[in-house]
Amino acid sequence: MEKTRNAKGEGSFTMNPDGSITHRKSVGYKPNGRRKVLTVTAATKAACIREMRKKEDAWNKKRAALHIQTKSTVVELCQKHLDYQVGNEELKRKSIDRRECTITNQIGKYDIGTMQIQALTSADVDRHIQGLIQEGKLSESSITKALDVLNAAFEWAILQGDLEKNPAKPVKDKLMKKLKKMSEKKAGDADVAVLSDEEMEAFVHEALKINSKGKRVYPAGDYMLLLLYTGMRCGEMIALRWRDVDWENGILTIEKSASMAKNRDKKGEEDNNYVMHEDTTKNQKARNIELTEDAKRVLRSLYCRTKSHHADDLVTPTLSGKMNTPSNLEHRQKVIFKNAGLGGLEGGLHIFRKTFATRMYESGARVEEIAAYIGDLESTTRKYYIAIRKKIISGGVSKQIVRLPGTGTKEGEEKIS
Repeated sequence: MEKTRNAKGEGSFTMNPDGSITHRKSVGYKPNGRRKVLTVTAATKAACIREMRKKEDAWNKKRAALHIQTKSTVVELCQKHLDYQVGNEELKRKSIDRRECTITNQIGKYDIGTMQIQALTSADVDRHIQGLIQEGKLSESSITKALDVLNAAFEWAILQGDLEKNPAKPVKDKLMKKLKKMSEKKAGDADVAVLSDEEMEAFVHEALKINSKGKRVYPAGDYMLLLLYTGMRCGEMIALRWRDVDWENGILTIEKSASMAKNRDKKGEEDNNYVMHEDTTKNQKARNIELTEDAKRVLRSLYCRTKSHHADDLVTPTLSGKMNTPSNLEHRQKVIFKNAGLGGLEGGLHIFRKTFATRMYESGARVEEIAAYIGDLESTTRKYYIAIRKKIISGGVSKQIVRLPGTGTKEGEEKIS
């Protein structure tokens, strides 16, 4: 293919085998620092130049829309940064919803949200985060997200060349130390919320109950058990299809996750505000896991209870055959917990994932093995999914005990098979 430079030194023209011409031209830099190159293909050079002008105009309008004015407010800056990330497909739909929630509720509803970015100081950021802590309404993670959104938005504006300083940066480390103190544990506090041996036994017994007609009292009970025996995220489980089950080798493929997210394609009042979306697994940790005997038994039970077993059929659908939702399953979990005498437990469906990881650890598995199995980072697994403090129920009273190091699982305690 013959390649020539534009006579004015702006881009190049390449003659294609089919006789058409491809015109490429650099028009500056993207906000991430990489060079932006526009490409058009047409029958002649003149046509290429016309099409290139149209593309340049569209690019300049887009760049102008992302340009940050010094009189812009903090909320406007955070929203423009989010718009940029959405446009570049940097975030999953659920993450977009969470970011919008943080901007609206933890920034926009406070004085800092209406302040002009040129006037914002590190003291203002410090005062805002300290204020959120003192309110006592939000968790450590929610306040941390607010700080991260502010810091990321200003860093992005600096990268674009619109700002010269980030007022969040000088105080971020100090504030993070303060936030960590919010999660300090007392002697009776659990480091990670998991089911004790007694609680797990009570839950399993209740979940498997049969009514007078010989049918399960809780149709979704097996769904909870599948979470308990695999450590999957709820979104990964509800996205499972029967094609993902390798019966011969006892292997389960986990490569999708489903979640409820805002319907950004809504056109009329009749359309739902929120819809289910399938995406890659969190952290893109797709995996094939070897199933425990308990997990195999649950899957066989689900298979026998469902009428259709086509490859694309859902493993854990609703009674009407539609894809399940986390909120629907959480409601059913609460009912089972209440009837099992576990109504005071918190942690939602994630308690099953944490219980599975902890029991693997107690059975002698290494953290890196557990992280690979449940599809998470080693640091996250160690911090959020493994309870070092053992929950003991004695005389109806729950205690958190730190075991003598190196003793492992005590004799008679159940292990993950």
